[in-house]
Amino acid sequence: MENQHKFITQTLKPKQGMIPEAGLNLTNYYLNDNKGIGLENWKKEKRDFTVNWFDKAQKPQESQKINYRIICDHIRDTGSFSTQFFNLPTIECFWMDHSLDMKIDFHHSDHLGETLGIASGIPQQQYGEKYPIKPLLKREGNLYTSFQPQLMARVMRERGTLIENSDKALEDEWVFQLRTLISDTISLLDITLNQVYIKAEYDPLPGWKFDKNKIGERHGRRLNDKLKWVFQITGTPINIESEKASLESLKELRNHLMHFDPPSLVVTIEEAAIWLNQLIDIAMILVKIRKALKVEVSTSLINLILQKEVQFIPKHTQTKRQPLNNLSQEDYSSTRWPQ
Repeated sequence: MENQHKFITQTLKPKQGMIPEAGLNLTNYYLNDNKGIGLENWKKEKRDFTVNWFDKAQKPQESQKINYRIICDHIRDTGSFSTQFFNLPTIECFWMDHSLDMKIDFHHSDHLGETLGIASGIPQQQYGEKYPIKPLLKREGNLYTSFQPQLMARVMRERGTLIENSDKALEDEWVFQLRTLISDTISLLDITLNQVYIKAEYDPLPGWKFDKNKIGERHGRRLNDKLKWVFQITGTPINIESEKASLESLKELRNHLMHFDPPSLVVTIEEAAIWLNQLIDIAMILVKIRKALKVEVSTSLINLILQKEVQFIPKHTQTKRQPLNNLSQEDYSSTRWPQ
């Protein structure tokens, strides 16, 4: 009989501390707090504010009333932050988040051999005129100037799909989807760090330093080395001690799932639930990187850290269970190389 049991379900709230983190970032951005009023002072602020801005058609807009408390209450009620609800502009860092996504379904050449196509100069606006990559599409296909926003949306969607379909967690396809999600999440961190390096090399922001002799080449580097680029470029450390265990866990898991070395694999659903929660820590690392860079924490990234935690629900609750033991040679650890 087909399994009807949901092995993984969402809890009622995001990870601890994520709502205040999101509320502070959003309040600081929309209310132009460049002086660092701080979380405690925003909590005490009783006044309501409106934001006046211009949309893409240059029409004046006015937001609904907001403050730190209103934003956090909205997140608690809905589980995410909606710019449409408040009539606020979407937050993005232009050089990191903006992507021109173009598609064509034709290939046309004239009698002189000239081919019609589409090109984008967006990368030069993002990374400087000397940046050598100039996307050009001249036949059926897709052009992306950056894959960051598409990948971020995909990570959130994939995670939700795995949770919703956890009744299929004993099927091969569910495991393959988990494999894709883990890879996409680490790739999102990789993309961000590569963007930082490229921006620093070709079009550094004020106060940045880029010494290639000290930083080294971009290619063939370990992820831990890439994380050091942020401090080497900005002089601002990113404190990721709270997220380090999750990063190490998912990084090792990604390498195993991509290369299958060793070729054996055990995926327990209980551990998969832990991995799904650890993904949120990777999103928090992305937030900390942007703070060190002093660039916008995008609306999409805010909603990525606001994803609800999950919990494993065994099918047979009467059975006495032993706790997971990552130091033993059992479950996923039984398919890792000995340390």
